[in-house]
Amino acid sequence: MSGAVDFVSLDDVRAARERIAPHVRVTPVVRWKDDVWLKLEMLQMGGSFKARGACNRVFAADAGPLAHGVVTASGGNHGLGVAYAATRRNVPATIYLPERAPQSTERRLRELGARVERHGRDWDDAWAVAEKHARDSGALLVHPFEDPEVIAGQGTIALELGEQLGQFDTVVVAIGGGGLIGGIAMALKTLAPSVRVVGVEPTGATAMKDSLAAGKLVSLPRVDTIAGTLAPRNVGPHTLALAARFVDDVVLVSDAEMKAAMKTLWSDLRVLVEPAGAAAVAAVAGGHVDARGKRVAVLVCGANLDTALAAEALG
Repeated sequence: MSGAVDFVSLDDVRAARERIAPHVRVTPVVRWKDDVWLKLEMLQMGGSFKARGACNRVFAADAGPLAHGVVTASGGNHGLGVAYAATRRNVPATIYLPERAPQSTERRLRELGARVERHGRDWDDAWAVAEKHARDSGALLVHPFEDPEVIAGQGTIALELGEQLGQFDTVVVAIGGGGLIGGIAMALKTLAPSVRVVGVEPTGATAMKDSLAAGKLVSLPRVDTIAGTLAPRNVGPHTLALAARFVDDVVLVSDAEMKAAMKTLWSDLRVLVEPAGAAAVAAVAGGHVDARGKRVAVLVCGANLDTALAAEALG
C-alpha cells in the first residue's frame, strides 16, 4: 500500500481551524495520573469531537449545495455534530440512525431541529439510505469519516494538543471509521514524526485492525460491541491510507474494559462518558499501551450515552 496521502494535509487542518473557530470549543487537557493527560473532547459542542469535522464540511460548502439541506447517517455523535453545524449555518438536516442508536440521541437531534429517521441494525445500513436520500433530494451528504474536510476538522485536535502539552511521546485515540485518528495522526506526524500514535478498537468491531493486517479494505460480516459509535463494518480507503501511513499500532479493548474505564473516569475525575469515549482510557488502564516513563495524551472523545449505561457507570 502506498504511503502517499494527497487528499488532506497539515495546511488543510490549519485552514479548518480558522474556519471552525467561531463554532467549536478549545477543549481542556487535564492530568489523569503520572504523566498521562486526558483531552476532554466530550466537552465539545454536541458532546463529542464530531462537531469539528461537521462544521468544517458544512462551512466549507458553497451555498448552492446547501440549498436542499444536509444529510448523513450516524451511530449518534456524528449526527449531533452535523445537526449542530446545520443550525450554525441555518440549513435543514436529516439524520439517519441505526435502530440501536440511543433514544437520548434521537431526542437531542430533534431538539436541534433535525429530521430523524431510523433504518437498519448498524451504521452501514443507515448510510445506504442516507446516500439514496442525497441522490434523490440534492442534499449535501456528509460522510462521518471518509470526507477530507471532515478529516481535516478532526485533525484540529492535534494542533490544540501541541499547544496545550508541548512535547509528548504517545497519543491514544479510539477508532470508529478512522477519520479522527487519521486527521490527528497526519497532523501530529507532520509536525513531530517521533510521536507514537496508537489506535483503539473494540474487540467486536475490528475493521481497521483487520484492514491494516490485510493491506486492503476488509468488510466485517457483523459487529458486536456496546460502543455503537465505534462500530462500522467497514473503514474507508482514505482512512485506511492515513492509518497505514501514520498510525503506529492498533490495540483492542473489550466491552468490559470500556465499562471499567467509564467507572474509573467517574471515580477519578467525575467525568461521565460513553463507552467509545472511554476506549482510549481503557487501553492505557488495561496495559495495552505502555505509558511507563512516557508523556501520554489520551483522547476522551464523547459523552453521549443512554441512561442505562450512565447508571452502570455511576454504580
